[in-house]
Amino acid sequence: MVARLRVTGVRGFLQDERRTLDVGDELSVGRSRDADLSVRRAPRFLARRDRDDLLASERMRSISRIHVRIHYHAPDRVEIVDCSRNGTYVDRKRIDDAVELTDLLLEPHELTVGSSEKLRLELVGPGDD
Repeated sequence: MVARLRVTGVRGFLQDERRTLDVGDELSVGRSRDADLSVRRAPRFLARRDRDDLLASERMRSISRIHVRIHYHAPDRVEIVDCSRNGTYVDRKRIDDAVELTDLLLEPHELTVGSSEKLRLELVGPGDD
């Protein structure tokens, strides 16, 4: 069985949110409710009473509607596509357009979306959800 890609929120409104991808899957992350992993649908955001104020804040404006797309091609090939003008960071390095991760078999990676959302990308066994 092939390893799966786990994307876990470690900071921000997406903290504790988790998605697991199989080879061939794609995951969009952003502010839009249409994103697969949406800041606006995250329980930490929905629990806030000041949601309307937050939507107008710099924190939320730093996250594009569809900020980044993650394509899981193979355990040794994960493509991160920046769809934002605000910047996407992989392991604290800004990416332009797209970057391919080829070493997830060795170590997890950190993805920063906007000014406050941080995600962890790691491979897990087929039975781990």
